[in-house]
Amino acid sequence: MKRNTYLISAAALACLIAVPVAATHQSNGLRGTFSGQGVSAQNYVAAGSWQQQRLHAQLAAQQTYESGRCAYGAAEGPYCVSQPAHGYTSAPQYVRLETTPKKKKRSFLSGLRGLSAPRSVSYDPAAAKHFTRRHNVGGVTVRTNALHTRDMLDWQENTTGKTMTLLANRANGTLEPNSLYLGAGFQGGLKWQTTEVPGQFPLLSRFPFFSDRTDRQAGVFAIDHAALSFTSTFGDWTTVYLQPEYSETEYGRDQDEFQLRKAFVVFGNLEKTPFYAAFGRKTIDFGNFDSYNAFTHNEGAHYFHAVSDQPVLEAGFYSNGFKATASAFSAGRQLRVALAGEENNLGNYAFNAEKEFRFGPEDRQAFTIGGGYLHDTIYRDNWTAHTFQGRVNGTPPANFIEYRNSAVNGFAEYNSPFFDAMVEYTTTLKPWGAAIPQTIDGTPLPQFLIDPTGSTTDIDNINFDEKLSTLVAQARIKPMVAGRRMSIAAVGSWGNISDDTGNVGVFGQPTSFEKNQQHALSVEYPVNDYLEFGAEYVYNKGFIPFVAPQQVSNDETEAHAINVGFKARF
Repeated sequence: MKRNTYLISAAALACLIAVPVAATHQSNGLRGTFSGQGVSAQNYVAAGSWQQQRLHAQLAAQQTYESGRCAYGAAEGPYCVSQPAHGYTSAPQYVRLETTPKKKKRSFLSGLRGLSAPRSVSYDPAAAKHFTRRHNVGGVTVRTNALHTRDMLDWQENTTGKTMTLLANRANGTLEPNSLYLGAGFQGGLKWQTTEVPGQFPLLSRFPFFSDRTDRQAGVFAIDHAALSFTSTFGDWTTVYLQPEYSETEYGRDQDEFQLRKAFVVFGNLEKTPFYAAFGRKTIDFGNFDSYNAFTHNEGAHYFHAVSDQPVLEAGFYSNGFKATASAFSAGRQLRVALAGEENNLGNYAFNAEKEFRFGPEDRQAFTIGGGYLHDTIYRDNWTAHTFQGRVNGTPPANFIEYRNSAVNGFAEYNSPFFDAMVEYTTTLKPWGAAIPQTIDGTPLPQFLIDPTGSTTDIDNINFDEKLSTLVAQARIKPMVAGRRMSIAAVGSWGNISDDTGNVGVFGQPTSFEKNQQHALSVEYPVNDYLEFGAEYVYNKGFIPFVAPQQVSNDETEAHAINVGFKARF
């Protein structure tokens, strides 16, 4: 199995690298440094994003107008659009595009800001007023922009790119200065699953209390997310973002269904400097962890997507398609993945870097390679309390094994208007303490000790070297259907947790937790910029919960899930 996984990973990575190597790189696009010019002279957009698609549509329309092939009533009249487009960006990186015509300076968003992608071959830029709404409340300009909301409230993609989204949306004019943007997003629907072993639901068991332990099939209606977003732009350098959120798929025993998931401030201006900083409660910038699935996170995101509960200080740099960040935060248990030692001491940090290359006609294709380092994780001991409340109120194993366990990540992604593909690998640098074969009190089994008479808590005396790791390979096509881009995706995930051990659970039953798999097929269609519907099929092999995995796991359990739902926003 591991040999096949490595072969799949190597083949996917070779294909991804072959594209930019064989490409003819152009001298425009993301080349050059920040010059301090205004957005009328340069703009920062994401590969394959709605901003880039609209930019190319406008430039094509302008060229058509200048060549006399399209009839206009006035200079500000309807544009002829060669191909309407709509779809998501799967690359959170932002690049510089020269958009100024030779004779007249003009931003690609001039007259188009906030306008939804056209359905017909022509549209009126004045329709932007229908899409971006503005109100004066007590002297403050309050606006809505569903496309910005989509960027910020996308729970599947752009997971570690929200800081750059704010900076880029300010630089390209999507966010106007001295304004308050209100938004909201909703994701929910039906989750249904059948399993060959009663009570062992690999998917639904990620959301405790959704299924009975005696059932072989379960179905629930669930609200995955219902969130508000508040984006405030103060002056040229400060952007504030708040995201209160309700979810029925949190760990309900310890976590509130309503939380302030994000609250951070960004200091920076990409038009004037490549340096920026962010501070607050946010996703920790480590890895990529985008999921092409419609609703279900891939295993890389499930195991390693790190989110803070306490403030994070992030310092970043972006220039020429290269982004690098360094983050520092509390050593205590964060909301997801990150944990290091004593509470309330600054003892954990992360680094992330990625580089994007543009190529092809009009630079509409992109290849991105990147990686990251997280200094310490929840995989540092054999105490599987799922939350920080659980660690405060619970009792660790009598034989408590504890040591720092860092994680590293690498990914490569190719994006184009029609096709996306990505491979991502993440691993801890040491074994997960809870995956070391051990008795119920936490004592490693004798055969996994170098010296059976020596320490049972010292990692140097434990003869076990299986790291916790995930490999994700995913691809999607985005055909045009009725004027909008449908997304059809296939995502494969392989997780390595432990080794074949012959372990016995608390009830005397054999348990196995060596590996698991999750493979999904999904389809999504955007009815408009405010609403899309999706459906996915998910195959799981392996029931390995994070809480007490050695006592209940079975890595041979097979289950099938169908999820149907929608995403709405304003």
